[in-house]
Amino acid sequence: MVTFKVILGLICIGYVAAFSAVPIIVASHKLVPGLGEIEKDDEDMISSDSMTNMIKQLITECSSDVYVIVNSPGLRLEDIRESEKENWPHTRKYLHMASTVKAYPWVDSPLDLQYLEKYIIKTCQAETINVLNQDDNEVNEYIDVRTRVIKVQLNELSNDPNERVHSVRGNDELLRKILRKLPSPHYTLIITSDTPSEYHPIPNIIIQENPKNFEIFNDIVNDPLREIEVERNNNFHKVEPIWSPPRHTNDRYLRNKKKDEIHVFDFELWQKNEKLIMTILMMIIGLIFIKFTSIVKFFVKRIKTPVRKGPLLEVRKDE
Repeated sequence: MVTFKVILGLICIGYVAAFSAVPIIVASHKLVPGLGEIEKDDEDMISSDSMTNMIKQLITECSSDVYVIVNSPGLRLEDIRESEKENWPHTRKYLHMASTVKAYPWVDSPLDLQYLEKYIIKTCQAETINVLNQDDNEVNEYIDVRTRVIKVQLNELSNDPNERVHSVRGNDELLRKILRKLPSPHYTLIITSDTPSEYHPIPNIIIQENPKNFEIFNDIVNDPLREIEVERNNNFHKVEPIWSPPRHTNDRYLRNKKKDEIHVFDFELWQKNEKLIMTILMMIIGLIFIKFTSIVKFFVKRIKTPVRKGPLLEVRKDE
């Protein structure tokens, strides 16, 4: 019965008008919870506005240190199906490691990548690095913590099958070289095309029966383990700095002040400073003795000195 439906669907495809669409892959190394799924229309397409809003929601978290926007003109679903995984070994590895992955084979129109770039710059205080010549040397190594937007402009894919495969593998290698230069493992990856491709509508029954042929890297994106939002990269934690203990706090001052206090009846203090104390005592005794001697001499001198008597004056009384 299912086979009959599939055959009937394939027959009907030829009688339905073709439509234009672009594929898109969005992956974040860190988990961005609550993105959900975008509602699709009857042709299994989503609108570019809905896709833009989802990406803005992801960007608003500013959970990544680097946002890599890859524009590959001419990229089609046929280039990024599970059957083409041998052409994308490095990109698939980064998608495997990502905690959040969203991919849609048919978006009704290209995304405004310049708008997304400006939104990241404004929201996350980022700066842009442009890769225009498919050369990873255009991305210089850096060690500061400022957020980066790396815009990668790729050449249009050829229609020749052999050249197309060669270009796809070269693009995959370029992406690996760029991501390896980044000082942080926290990245967000956006891969899409600004050139729409023509597709024939595919009945939902055929898509459901053959997800490997009609979904982007179905084994990664639709992995049952991804139905639950889980942070897959807990091995990267920010290391808290080791701060030196405070040197001039009030508690430290009081402790030092107590240590510096001198107690007269502290036997240990007397024993430790015996010579100094004896010297001070001898000086005090000497000063007292000198002062006492001078006082004695003063009184002895007063006693030995005779008292002189002056003439007596007669006092007359008036009669």
